[in-house]
Amino acid sequence: MPPITLFSPYRICPIGAHIDHQGGAVLGRTINLGTRLEYQPLDSKEIRVTSDQFGETIFFIGDLDKLHWARYAQAAARVLNLKRGMKAHVTGSLIGAGLSSSASVGLAYLKALADVNDIALTNEQLVHLDFELECNELGLQNGLLDPMSIIYGRKNALLFLDTVAGSVSPILDSPSSDSVWIVAYSGISRELTKSGFNLRVAECREAASSLQNGAWKLGDVPREIFEAKKMSLPDNLRKRAQHFFGEVERVHLGKQAWAESDAVRFGQLMNQSCESSIRNYESGSEVLIQLHGIIADTNGVYGSRFSGGGYGGCVVALAKRDSAENACAEIAEKFSAIHPELPSQVFVVETGDGMQ
Repeated sequence: MPPITLFSPYRICPIGAHIDHQGGAVLGRTINLGTRLEYQPLDSKEIRVTSDQFGETIFFIGDLDKLHWARYAQAAARVLNLKRGMKAHVTGSLIGAGLSSSASVGLAYLKALADVNDIALTNEQLVHLDFELECNELGLQNGLLDPMSIIYGRKNALLFLDTVAGSVSPILDSPSSDSVWIVAYSGISRELTKSGFNLRVAECREAASSLQNGAWKLGDVPREIFEAKKMSLPDNLRKRAQHFFGEVERVHLGKQAWAESDAVRFGQLMNQSCESSIRNYESGSEVLIQLHGIIADTNGVYGSRFSGGGYGGCVVALAKRDSAENACAEIAEKFSAIHPELPSQVFVVETGDGMQ
């Protein structure tokens, strides 16, 4: 049989930084960049994957090497009850740029392997299998933002994602909107399992248990309890909790602003989100902070924030449509003048639908 092709998009999260793993609602949407996977079944338990960037690898169902470039394919095979393998070719751009390329490729492998094994998966099952893949198999203590955005993405809507209930509420874009999205890639990729990501998650959980007995995550703690007890927390835990509760509020304000087509207010909330990521969550690298500063001072930009963990990758911005290209050129010129050694890219990105 001829190869089957599927596309698994990347996602952006304009507001809702670092709170999905603590039970906070987030805003997300998919873009027209992502992972393309061509695949066909094999009558064996062998899985063969080729990549233009990394070459070819062959492994068997059950194998896992967390340092191997095909670890997401290996992990996907481990969380499914498989009888047969597949032959696949994977392509993707801006890997490790903070646009959730890991969840994108993980979901692509999951859907392809399920297909060749005649396993029917609901969208909800795909979301939770990707969480199991990244958390249990690869050790990333993440939440549901990435797989939920990629599975339920809509080209014409921002998604309000309740990560506890697992519900998705699309907020339609205004037909008269004058705004577009800009992706500014720093040229530095990152691997979240090797960054400070898991440490911050652990600090959030420690803050939650310190504030309320039996609390596993900050979403279990009422804000009034945090306000009453916050000064009893060590400085680092107080900052992490302050970011969580502030970001939860910004998500809800952002949902309202988008529904009202208020790009100015939405951009302000994006800037506040990024500032809290820097001050309270302490996740911004020096290069990302520089890039955000350049974007914030650029005409025609409503607001911006780090995309992904903030330890590398890119900054996503909301800009006026008629001045976005000029803004991209200005940002690229100023950033390249500071970091000529980095293969940075700045461009307007189109929105897109979820995995298909």
